Amino acid sequence: MARAAGRWLALLPALLLAAMLAGCTSIGVQRVGIDRTDYTRQLRQSDKEQLLANIVALRHGDAPMFLEVSSVISQYSRESTGELQAAIAPAVDNDAGAIGGSVVLRESPTVTYTPLTGERFSRSMLAPLTPAVVLATMEAGWASDLLFPLAVRSIDGVGNGSSAPLFEQRADPDFAAVVAALRRLQRTQALAIRVRQKEETFQALARVRPALDPQELADITFLSERLGIERGAGELRVVFSTYPHDRGELAIATRSMFEILMELAQGVEMPGSPPLASALVRIRSGAQAPADAHVAVRSGDSWFWIDGHDESSKRMFLLTQVMMSIADTGGGAGSPLVTIPAG
Repeated sequence: MARAAGRWLALLPALLLAAMLAGCTSIGVQRVGIDRTDYTRQLRQSDKEQLLANIVALRHGDAPMFLEVSSVISQYSRESTGELQAAIAPAVDNDAGAIGGSVVLRESPTVTYTPLTGERFSRSMLAPLTPAVVLATMEAGWASDLLFPLAVRSIDGVGNGSSAPLFEQRADPDFAAVVAALRRLQRTQALAIRVRQKEETFQALARVRPALDPQELADITFLSERLGIERGAGELRVVFSTYPHDRGELAIATRSMFEILMELAQGVEMPGSPPLASALVRIRSGAQAPADAHVAVRSGDSWFWIDGHDESSKRMFLLTQVMMSIADTGGGAGSPLVTIPAG
């Protein structure tokens, strides 16, 4: 018995070393799945909260301020220690022995923020969206009756309304009918939008399907008469303008992201000033946010949120996030660089 115990104790240092080495697998490999999910979730939630906070700030008369996450570097270090104490004599059964060790895992994340200022702010927030960007979003499947009321100022001179004080204008009575006709044609694919890149510019074209059913024909006739589009013109060239220069053009004037955010800000509930019934999004307020809020932020002594069951407001808020990403054409800080050591 004593001899067997002695051999076992002689092997303890090797066993301890093997156990410590077994724990030295790559930290990066183990953490990639966890970190990727966690950082993605937090970055998504932070973007939503920042956008809502800026909409609320505009409603209070403050300027928007965006801090973009340009990089996330997550570094890990592992420190391990081990200790072995054993005695063979005088009696193996009564000898005191101990094996001890510790492993410490440390994380040192570094997050880099880049403020949206200067030329990049002007380009991303103040410059109107290009018609090609708006139509490319429509080509990707976004509903025109959701997209046009948010991002378009006018279509061939038929103006969209605005309730934002800085851009207030009365809507043309036919704007909603024009958008509804475009939506029906989009749904049946009778109107095809094609966006193509030529060198560093984009060109948008619209084409009507030759064979039309009675409803589609009625919509095309209405659009031709109301927008002054020549029937049978083939492809229409989409231009950024209030009015077309000839009957082969479709003139679209778009809003800037600043205009879009100002428009959304009119849907914020304020004490003594309820949001407009025609507001594109409904942002509620109260002493505290509900547990089922889609997104909520605190401003002053109040909470502001989009209700988790308000599907219309959630869709409009999501589309605004998409428009923000498209409008941000600045290089470098557009997409966060997440670095997780994998070695």
